[in-house]
Amino acid sequence: MLTFDLGNSRLKACRWSDARSPCTGRWEGTVDELDGLVRWLVSARDEDAALASVAGHEITERVCACVREHIASLRLAPDSGLDNRCREPERVGQDRLYAAAGAAALLASDCVVVDAGTALTVDALRMVQGRGSFLGGAIAPGPELAAAALHAGTARLPRVELRPGVLALGTNTEDAIRAGVAVGFRGAAGLLVERLAFEAGLGAAPVVLTGGALEFLLLPEPFTVRRLHVVPDLVHRGLLAALERA
Repeated sequence: MLTFDLGNSRLKACRWSDARSPCTGRWEGTVDELDGLVRWLVSARDEDAALASVAGHEITERVCACVREHIASLRLAPDSGLDNRCREPERVGQDRLYAAAGAAALLASDCVVVDAGTALTVDALRMVQGRGSFLGGAIAPGPELAAAALHAGTARLPRVELRPGVLALGTNTEDAIRAGVAVGFRGAAGLLVERLAFEAGLGAAPVVLTGGALEFLLLPEPFTVRRLHVVPDLVHRGLLAALERA
């Protein structure tokens, strides 16, 4: 089986033998690098696949068309298996839903799901009699987006290369930006986890962490005192669980 996570900036693909085993193959690139995806897909003919997307309609259809040329069955946004309790459930990003679905499949318990990428999303998941409820959460800028906004929205602040684990005391402009973005990102994530858990009545529920910027929340030490599960392929795990149910 194959799972595809089409995000704001990149497409990630994983190949699986079953839901209980690790991923057996990966591909990652931009939508302008689909030739590389085609070469990766050649050996995947006649497999089932599922795709989640937060990209625009045109880009999503372009990727789907590419995959369908090589895969027997592609399911776009299969049922996550969660009860979506948000006021406008149809507007909840697929990446948030499938990350929560992956956490439900792995933990089968209440938890706070943190996805650190282009955006930071922090969401509440409640489990009742084996079924998960997505309660909603918070969305904030990720590190790269925050740094880009500082550069674009000011006259003299430079665009800097970010790195996790920096000190809060920056002694020049570049280091001050790195500190504000990296340390501020950790602070935002930590506070959102605690406020969200309190407001959702999740008590001491663990945190499930995923996303391409997760190192900013792990260095120099984990950003939360709660029990922490780091699952880089969490969205794919949710898609895989949905694909197996389908």
